[in-house]
Amino acid sequence: MEKKNYLLQVDPQLTFSVNTQIKDQLKWLIGMGQLEVGDMLPSTSHLADELELNRNTINWVYSQLRDEGLVTMQKGRGTQIAGGSRTRSLVEERKSMQRLIDDTIREASAAGMDLKSFFMAGLAYTLLQPPRPTGKLRILLVECQGHDHPFYRSRIEQATGGEVEMLFLDEGSPGDAAVREAALRCDAIVATLNHAEEAKALFARHDRKVIVIGAAVEPSLLLAIANLKQGSRVAFVCLGRIGGEWMASRIREAGIQALHTEVIGMNERERLNEAARSFDKIYASDAVYSELKNLAPGKTELFPMKLEQSSANLLEEIASQAR
Repeated sequence: MEKKNYLLQVDPQLTFSVNTQIKDQLKWLIGMGQLEVGDMLPSTSHLADELELNRNTINWVYSQLRDEGLVTMQKGRGTQIAGGSRTRSLVEERKSMQRLIDDTIREASAAGMDLKSFFMAGLAYTLLQPPRPTGKLRILLVECQGHDHPFYRSRIEQATGGEVEMLFLDEGSPGDAAVREAALRCDAIVATLNHAEEAKALFARHDRKVIVIGAAVEPSLLLAIANLKQGSRVAFVCLGRIGGEWMASRIREAGIQALHTEVIGMNERERLNEAARSFDKIYASDAVYSELKNLAPGKTELFPMKLEQSSANLLEEIASQAR
């Protein structure tokens, strides 16, 4: 893969953290297309040395980008720009922002203004404006990293207009203090059917209700898979094997049995390469589709999901109660 050249900078004189400076510069590089889907970010140790920062700072930045659905982090392989709806939304958002900011920079430079002072003053000036009610909810989504959590996150945001914070259960059991703080920060707590009971147990002691949502498969996909030749080798791939198993189970529940199926997580590189060489079809969740399409363009198909209607209704109810 071609190595991308770009320059990140940190300025300790700015009044917001170097963590935020680095994270937002990387988001701009993704939004402007200088970092594309599939590109690898520098290792945390390399970037920390380059910027003369603590490695934990870079770990924080990469973890935040992962939680926002913009990168994937795989042990032994590194951090990679993710495909999917979150990355596409960022690119679209930054296109219009870039035009406005470029025009502003030209005008401020022509007037002889110091750009950092100008933009810091501009940030302060926005705080003086009358507050505008955004109506945005703060929603905590409880999931694991093996399922297509960017799908659930984007659908919750679309249905509620809210801001979603992630709590990953497979990062270790969160302490009671962390759970209590998350419960206080959020207006609503949402879990998928995959982890409903775990989430309810976590937040029961804090007297917080957990709203459970689920996803379904598009009927057109079931028809397409049912029409595959008997005995076809088919792989179901998600961020982790647990997500791939969820995909395969939906096919079994539909009564489709005459296939040889396997589930694969994105960290299983040897098995992915084997599937690309010898399997007949690879069905990929939205979070991993772009990368797998590059690996096996003639075999990879999207595994399209949608929220169950009852789940969509629950999220719309949350949004209406906040208005």
